[in-house]
Amino acid sequence: MRKIKANQIAAQALRYRKSYLDLGANVPICPFNLADAMGIDIRFVNIPSFEGMYVADENVILISSLRPDGRKRFTCAHELGHHILGHGTVIDEIIEEGSDKEIEKEADFFAAMLLLPISFIKSAAKDPMINFDSLNEKNVYVLSKYAGVSYEALITQLFYNHKLNNRNTFNQLKEKRLSEIKKSIYKDILNNTEVFVVGNWWKERAIDAVVGDTIYMQNFCDHEGNSISIISNDKQNQIFECRTPGISRIFNSEWSGFIRVSRPNFKGMYQFMHEEEIE
Repeated sequence: MRKIKANQIAAQALRYRKSYLDLGANVPICPFNLADAMGIDIRFVNIPSFEGMYVADENVILISSLRPDGRKRFTCAHELGHHILGHGTVIDEIIEEGSDKEIEKEADFFAAMLLLPISFIKSAAKDPMINFDSLNEKNVYVLSKYAGVSYEALITQLFYNHKLNNRNTFNQLKEKRLSEIKKSIYKDILNNTEVFVVGNWWKERAIDAVVGDTIYMQNFCDHEGNSISIISNDKQNQIFECRTPGISRIFNSEWSGFIRVSRPNFKGMYQFMHEEEIE
């Protein structure tokens, strides 16, 4: 992609952040919220071998309900790229390597600039928990959850678009097993679930989790809502388990944040993703 084109796409990504969500480049965003603000419907569908699709004449984005949560958000941002860049209707299937099609490269770059602008990464890295002066798999994982993307997507963008780590570091990070990274944060984590490390530094974006995920809170907080419950508690840290779909709030005298819990492999319209179950 030519540099002038890349600069234009990056500028568009930042402009849409500001225009529809009133958020600058130094904070994370939820691409589902952006699509919703733009009047684009999002539907999660159960289709194997399928990442997502932008349907231009219906103004709708389809996303596979079977893909990991971080991948779903990147796919949504990618499909928004197709919409904003005028690519028309596009079907994106699962492929092992990136596509060599120009419109796919452009949509991928748009998604990266929308979700992971350099200002956001540098701002987040100031926190001791994420500090990139000593880049390792744990702080990359913590930042990936804050950004709402997969661990793999974050290290790819750090290397290819932001040049924040060298090839050796990139290869070392790629070789790390996610299960081991997560157990280094919380040893009792269940298989195929995620752990979110959260502190007063988590701003602007809700904590989007799935039933079974763990919230590791660095500061003492109260909570309200039925979707989470405390499983460990001391004067410094608290650990919550996401128990049922719904929206809860954790808060202290200095900070407040929402936790939006969805069903695993949720299918349906985005607006109902965090709807509480009726007994």
